[in-house]
Amino acid sequence: MKAVVLAAGRGERLWPLTEDTPKPLLPLANKSILERTCEALVSAGIRRIILVVGFRSEKIRDRLGTGKAIGSELTYVRQKTAKGTADALGTCSKELRGEDTFLVVYGDDFYETSVPRTFLAKARRNKGITIGTSNVQDASRFGKIESRRGLVAEIREKASKAEPGQVNAGIYLMDQSIFTAIRKTKRSIRGELELTDALRILIRDGVPAHAQDLGSRRWLGVSYPWDLLEANEWAVESERPVSKGTIERGVHIRGLAVLEQGSVVKAGSYLEGPVHVGKRSQVGPNAYLRPYSSLGDNVKVGAGCEIKNSIVMKNARIPHLSYVGDSILGEGCSLGAGTITANLRFDEAQIKSKLRGSWVRSGRKKLGAIFGDGAKTGINVSTFPGVRIGRGAWIGPGAIVDHDVPSNARYKAS
Repeated sequence: MKAVVLAAGRGERLWPLTEDTPKPLLPLANKSILERTCEALVSAGIRRIILVVGFRSEKIRDRLGTGKAIGSELTYVRQKTAKGTADALGTCSKELRGEDTFLVVYGDDFYETSVPRTFLAKARRNKGITIGTSNVQDASRFGKIESRRGLVAEIREKASKAEPGQVNAGIYLMDQSIFTAIRKTKRSIRGELELTDALRILIRDGVPAHAQDLGSRRWLGVSYPWDLLEANEWAVESERPVSKGTIERGVHIRGLAVLEQGSVVKAGSYLEGPVHVGKRSQVGPNAYLRPYSSLGDNVKVGAGCEIKNSIVMKNARIPHLSYVGDSILGEGCSLGAGTITANLRFDEAQIKSKLRGSWVRSGRKKLGAIFGDGAKTGINVSTFPGVRIGRGAWIGPGAIVDHDVPSNARYKAS
C-alpha cells in the first residue's frame, strides 16, 4: 500500500514562523511534524510514501531526502500552484494508478505515532472509504461531521460560534473513486478545490464513507502558533528518557528529560521534565528549564535564564538573565540580557492575537511571544502576551513591545 502526505501548504496563520519555512517542517520536540508523520507511516508498514509539496519544497527535499534514513521510499510530486487540498491529491493520480486503496494524510497536523497503524487495522475492513475523525471542544475551526450508525452523512461548513463536535482529522483510506469526485469538484468560496467538497460528492453519489474515531489526544490540527505549543506538549510528554549529553555536578533533573548527543547541562541548572534538549545545545549555568520546554540543535540557554513551556528552534541564543514563557523562538533568534516575555494578562483573560487585522482568540490564559527566524532583542526588552515579532526584526534596548512587529523592522524604545 502507498500513502500520500499532503505537505504543500504554507500556513499563513502561523506567521511569522512560516514566512520562509513550510508549515510541515515546524518542529515538535526537535523533530518536524512531517518527519513524525512519515515515521508513523513506516511504523504502520507503509514504506512507499508520496509527498505532495509546494511552498519552499526544496527545504522539504533537503530535510527528508530519499527517505532512506527512516526506512521509506519517498516520491515527490509538486503542486505548482496552491489550488487546494483536492487539487493537491489530484496531482498524484498517476503515481497511484493501479492502487486499489491508499492512505491520505495531512502533512501539517500532529498525529500520535500509533494513529496510522490503528486507523488502518479497522479501516481495511470497510467497503468504500474511511475518514478519521476526532471529537473536539471547538468544532468551528474545522467544520463538523454528522454521522449515523458509523457512516458520514454530512460534512458541515465551519460554524459561526464555538461548539463541541466530531471533526475531520485529515487521515483517510481512499480508493480510485476519489479522483472521479475531484474532477467534479468546483472551487469553493475561498477559490480553492477542497478535498472535503470532493468527499461530499462521493457521499452524494452513494459511496459509503465510514467515520472512524481516532480517540482522545491522538490528533491535533495545527493552525495557529498556540496549536504548535499544545502539540509540542503532547510530543514531549510521549518521549522516553535519553541521556547522551554531559551533565555537570550540581545539576538537578526531575522527571523525564531527553538530552541529545553533544548537549551540555552546566552546574546549578534545574531541569523539570518533561523537557527536550537538542544536539550540541548548552544549558546553564544556573538555568531553569520548566515542563514542556523544547530546545532545538545548537541552542544556548545561558546563566540565570528560565524557559517554560516553549519551543526554542535551532541556533537560537538566550545568553543570560531572560525569561521565555509559553513562547516560540524561530531559528537563529537572539535575545539580549533581561528579555522578558510576559505570558499572562493582569485580568487573566484569554489572550488574543492579531491575524490579517482581526483579533483571534487563542483559548489560552498563558501565551507569550512568537518570534520569527533571526529576530533579535537588545537588553531589557519586554514583550506583551500574544505579540508576534517578524522574521529578522530587531527590537532595541529597553523597548516594550505591545503590538506585532513586521518582518525586518527596527523597533526602538519610545
